[in-house]
Amino acid sequence: MFYRVRQFINAIFPKVNASDIKWALNHLTPEAADLFLKQSWPEQRHAIDVAQNIIQARNPISFSDFQTLITAALLHDCGKSMVPISLWQRVYIVLMQAMPQSLWSCLEQSHTVFASPLKLATQHALWGESLAKRAGLNSEVCLLIREHHSPQTDLGRILAQADNAN
Repeated sequence: MFYRVRQFINAIFPKVNASDIKWALNHLTPEAADLFLKQSWPEQRHAIDVAQNIIQARNPISFSDFQTLITAALLHDCGKSMVPISLWQRVYIVLMQAMPQSLWSCLEQSHTVFASPLKLATQHALWGESLAKRAGLNSEVCLLIREHHSPQTDLGRILAQADNAN
């Protein structure tokens, strides 16, 4: 419960300062940096927190995998930049995650104000993968962005764990 309260406060008052941005950009290629900067402040804050969580976890992986994972962490929600999202929509998505999948599916397919946030939540990983591919990022980063909610690889599981913790 405290995790969700902290998440809500961070969404209302995202604290992203110049040193945070500089830290993130130092870990990204210029093309990846452009994607990062197109994210909203709450998404940037979340991405930085996910990346720092991965660093603190000290997973036994190669340096190359570590770099790939940090890039994916900083960009895993970049697909959300395709559609503006308001605070009430963020709260709604979080609340809906506790509901039965059948209700989610029914509302997502409806033609109401409640459909678009759920479509964003469902599709942003695919949109992010597409943005990353168009930016010329490597295929492994693109895969991690796509699978960050349903990981199929070891690196994907590390990313999902850090994402869920933040």
